[in-house]
Amino acid sequence: MSFQSLIEKGEVVDFPILQLALAAIKGRADRISVRSRGFGGGEKEDVPLLDLTGPPSRFRVHVQNDDKEYLDWLNSALLCSGLVEPAGLSALVRRLADHQDVVLGIDTNVLYACILGEHLLDEFARVHVRPYRESVNWILLVIPGVVMKEIENAANQKKGGHLTHVGRRGYRALQEITNLNRAEGFQGLSVLVAGETNPHQLQLSADGMTILNADSMIRDQLKAFLRGIEFRKGVFFLTMDKTNASLAAAEGLAALRVQHPPRLRKGATIDMPRDESILLARVLYELAVEFGIVRVTWNDGQEHHLDLDGGWSWKSMEHWDAWQLLVADIDPGFHKALARYVGGRFDAKRIQREWERLVEDLAE
Repeated sequence: MSFQSLIEKGEVVDFPILQLALAAIKGRADRISVRSRGFGGGEKEDVPLLDLTGPPSRFRVHVQNDDKEYLDWLNSALLCSGLVEPAGLSALVRRLADHQDVVLGIDTNVLYACILGEHLLDEFARVHVRPYRESVNWILLVIPGVVMKEIENAANQKKGGHLTHVGRRGYRALQEITNLNRAEGFQGLSVLVAGETNPHQLQLSADGMTILNADSMIRDQLKAFLRGIEFRKGVFFLTMDKTNASLAAAEGLAALRVQHPPRLRKGATIDMPRDESILLARVLYELAVEFGIVRVTWNDGQEHHLDLDGGWSWKSMEHWDAWQLLVADIDPGFHKALARYVGGRFDAKRIQREWERLVEDLAE
């Protein structure tokens, strides 16, 4: 068994290989530390983010940062990974599950936070409103065209050839949409983009990247779509913005606000959610997307590190859809240490081949 050629500096690493490596490392290291190294666009830093303790399958997160902005970014990454959950999620889903069929208008912030793919759809399976069914029969997710325009503007934001924080979040939202389009496992789910965006109606910021009247246009496009269909019950507007939810309700829409999880603080400890199994690679993936380049460090008598980049200059949508990261750096003893941890228990290259075959089958 060897991870040689599968995890190499300057090369893309596939998600299952990263998970195997991280699980092997965590199985030997009592504590793994994760630090932000900047986003590769000419700005460098070395800032502690969090530590990971416990076994690989039930690890705990210990927050090591006290910067308010970075704490918000950490919360965003952990929310997207599923390690923290929106407040009041069960009550929100129970209200949706009162209806057999649901039309759900989606605000931009819901896609940024991966609320649908990581939280809401899974929660339906846990809600038993009636004893003879587990979820609604049919869900139509309506994404207003202005939402897509906001995400497009975000995804175009780069510096020094690398995606900025806003740019990475924009692409992560696009990844969420493509994942929802492929969510065949959730029976009856459909995704529709509704409403054309007239550039003459957009009120833009000075740099042309922010749509100042986006919230009102999103609501207008959703209402225009609803007027064209004969469907009145089970229609909702889903947002994480308190003001947008209030205005939507005043305009006659049934608004549901997804509440942000409690704010993090330095020294906080986050346990794995009950009945959940979050992968280490998923947490590191979301951290790399949020912060750009993150460094994973551990000590087995010798210091080791693995740098992962979530927004490198030549990253394409195919990389996003495949949940891939770039190995920005490894220490000289990385492969030798990893081989010692695994000890021939599995063949990483065979797993890589099986993964590639599975990806090809799913693409057909």
